[in-house]
Amino acid sequence: MMKKRVSIIALLSLLTACEREEPLQEPTIVYDKEMTSTYTSTEFSYVADLSVEKTEAYQAFLNDGEIRHLQTLSPEEMLLMMFDLVEEPRMDALYAITYSNDAFPTKELFKQYYTDSLAGDLLVTYFMYRFYDRIAVNESSTPDLQVVQLEISVGSQRYIKTYALQQQEGIWKIHLAKD
Repeated sequence: MMKKRVSIIALLSLLTACEREEPLQEPTIVYDKEMTSTYTSTEFSYVADLSVEKTEAYQAFLNDGEIRHLQTLSPEEMLLMMFDLVEEPRMDALYAITYSNDAFPTKELFKQYYTDSLAGDLLVTYFMYRFYDRIAVNESSTPDLQVVQLEISVGSQRYIKTYALQQQEGIWKIHLAKD
């Protein structure tokens, strides 16, 4: 019995010796301005890294539709520009930079083909490759036909999307028609 009393007294003294803690409060998160990202835009753009000169040329093309503004863009830059146009989509601009080898003699035929056959695939590619690892002209290219590859790596998998671009009217136009 004595042992039982000592155990109870010991237990009570332990319980009374412990102070009751205040309930936990929500942690306060403080962001250090220097530690946060310098990326200020919330919108993604494939053409965000173009030089000022080439961005201005692209903007001039969007404003007046004249493809002559795009003469200084490389095949890789034209492909990135095409993906930028796919997001909205800007059909007049897409039609202007598409090499179709007369598959689309009218804009209306192109729009129909784009809607029926291209839009879904191009949008999937737009999202899948938006953080591409590499864009390069394939060595099998010729002076008049450039093969551009967009590459991404996801885990141990590597994905490559290939597009052919043909020199026409002084610019590199993208083959989008299925031959």
